[in-house]
Amino acid sequence: MTTARNVQTASPARPELAAGSRWSWLLRRREILVSAAIVVVVAASTAAHPYFWSSSNIAFIFADSVVIAFLALGESFVMLGRGIDLSVGAIMGLSAIVVGFRIQNDGMTLLPAVALGAVVGLVLGLGNAVLVGVVRLPPIIATLGTLSVYSGLEFVVTNGNQVDTIPSSMTNLGSDTVLPGIPVILLLTLPFVLVSALVLRHTRFGRSIYAVGDDAEAAYRAGIGVQRVLFSTYLICGVLSGLGGVAFLIYTSGASSTTGLGDNLTAIAAAIIGGTALTGGVGGAFGALVGSVFLTVTLTAMSFAHVADVWQPAGVGVLVLLAVVYDSRSRRRGGRVWRGPKRQRQRGAS
Repeated sequence: MTTARNVQTASPARPELAAGSRWSWLLRRREILVSAAIVVVVAASTAAHPYFWSSSNIAFIFADSVVIAFLALGESFVMLGRGIDLSVGAIMGLSAIVVGFRIQNDGMTLLPAVALGAVVGLVLGLGNAVLVGVVRLPPIIATLGTLSVYSGLEFVVTNGNQVDTIPSSMTNLGSDTVLPGIPVILLLTLPFVLVSALVLRHTRFGRSIYAVGDDAEAAYRAGIGVQRVLFSTYLICGVLSGLGGVAFLIYTSGASSTTGLGDNLTAIAAAIIGGTALTGGVGGAFGALVGSVFLTVTLTAMSFAHVADVWQPAGVGVLVLLAVVYDSRSRRRGGRVWRGPKRQRQRGAS
């Protein structure tokens, strides 16, 4: 029997428990943890090199992270469905080359260039979508093959030439700032992140991606078209990678046959660090942006610390391993970082 005294003594503990749960939830959100890590890295680097906190360097960091953010955002859609895309860098590079030549030779303006970049990415993403969603090849095999094909097409399309004449009306978007430390190109990227977040969190399609990534067999039995969802994620990844190619042109003012060849693993690393699990079903759009900024901040800090360029990929690898270990330990403790929208969690709990 529960006495009045027992009820009175137990009641005060409930607000404390709720507060503890809120703190626990905050600590499990990868975006918050990575943002805190960014603050720590920036503070330490500024203490050693005061110029690190200058508005010009902060603007450089944000602008430099935009291209990877597009690739990581597309990679997140694929990884949430328990897939992977090793060709995002090649899609970005080929898009940059095709769009760049149209700008350089035909005087194409910004909005048509953005549209063309999206179309190029869509066509190339369709190749991955067919191989994975229709032919049903393992994603790592399919995209490894398209990586080679698309990388070869970069050399074919350039034919020994390169894009090096982009008008200042475009390149200024990568260097101009709206506020100290806030480049214009970052503000142009945020709408894509917001739309992606809304799609993932508040649409049936977004919930289907989480369901497929969490348990494809259960999703199939629930009436979700698993292959259709996978097909769509690769299309979205292709479009976002193509837009990343346009962002690359704006930021760097050029492109060549080797553009994007080293960015495939960097994009995957940014997505993982931002909280998207390799095992699917966990992550989000904002994490891709935060992970990209964190990688750029870390690499810039390593440059300020005079760490040799050959060691910087090793540093990125260590960060990825730490993120994967963190995810694994969180799942073993039963505290998966985030399983998608609330509706899906409620259905799974019922």
